[in-house]
Amino acid sequence: MIDYAVILAGGFGTRLKAVVDHVPKALAPVGGKPFLFWLLSLLSARGIKRTMLLLGYEAEQIMEYCRDGEEWGISISFSVEDEPMDKGGALRLALDGIDADRFFFMNGDTFFDVDFDGMARFHLDKASDLTIATRKWANISRTDPLEIADDHRVISFGRKDLPPDSNGEWSINGGVYVVERSLVEHVPCRKISWEYELIPQFIDMGKALYAFPQEGRYFIDIGVPEDFYKAQGDIPLICEKIIGQ
Repeated sequence: MIDYAVILAGGFGTRLKAVVDHVPKALAPVGGKPFLFWLLSLLSARGIKRTMLLLGYEAEQIMEYCRDGEEWGISISFSVEDEPMDKGGALRLALDGIDADRFFFMNGDTFFDVDFDGMARFHLDKASDLTIATRKWANISRTDPLEIADDHRVISFGRKDLPPDSNGEWSINGGVYVVERSLVEHVPCRKISWEYELIPQFIDMGKALYAFPQEGRYFIDIGVPEDFYKAQGDIPLICEKIIGQ
């Protein structure tokens, strides 16, 4: 139903510099291959046909590696920022080149095997402007907790004073979204945060934001050394199960 994905891959990878300092974070070696190899392989296996990469730092290296996407059976295009735009600004900058009314949006350093087809159906059934894949977690120091109504509507986003549930866990942002193009068209084309500025603004504006719970699905963020090391063994095994790599 939705075959277009936008991937943010322009970060400096500051937290990972101690172990990976020769390539951009999206090309950090995982199981002997660049991380983007695994992410694009996952997306291809899940039905994604078109992808745009939002680039900045060391953009040329990523463009040279991915080329046109033929290796993955995905048509790949690129949007390159001249100066850091943050996540929201990078997406707005790229919007004119995104040929889709709605699309998946995700980070280029996170591997989250969501139910992509199910998430697309959920998004359409809810007539959602923005759908956020969520998972349960017992620590919110590095992530954004969500307050969610019984019908899955997002009430608040990123409130660190939100109490945990009865199991001592929060519903947190998994970093995979379905975005309506119309939601982004009126965002100013400047440096602006997706999570800290735009999502709370969308809620305040009364936009339809919904949470799509994904418990039990594999998730890892390679942005810190401990998880980067863990990913070395995890991701190749997960991909072997998913796509037979």
